[in-house]
Amino acid sequence: MRLSRRSMLKGSAVVGSAVAAPAIAAIASKTPLVVFDSRIPESVAFAATQNGAEQVDLAQGAENAWRALNFPRAVTGLTRWSDWTALRGALEEQGLRLGEEMRVASPLSGRTHLFRWTMTAR
Repeated sequence: MRLSRRSMLKGSAVVGSAVAAPAIAAIASKTPLVVFDSRIPESVAFAATQNGAEQVDLAQGAENAWRALNFPRAVTGLTRWSDWTALRGALEEQGLRLGEEMRVASPLSGRTHLFRWTMTAR
């Protein structure tokens, strides 16, 4: 049997994919993190639509929110602009990037500065 560079590359690709498959599946199966503020009715309604996701309530204190941001794979939220900017900086430091950001109407609370956003791992 003759060993060539091509056969070595093929073999290492097969072995690499077999080893990486369980790790990739574990990462992909993690539930997303949802950030909301229970003091804002629209934010509570948004969190209620996110079934099966781990939830972080900003009304429970900033310390709890920062502890929950332990290198998540995906985060989505409906928060005030000030909360969003602080969270965005922290999540960018953990390697997440902005996927979506939009201002949303908030007729129940009368607020004009609510943003729906999503960040995902690079």
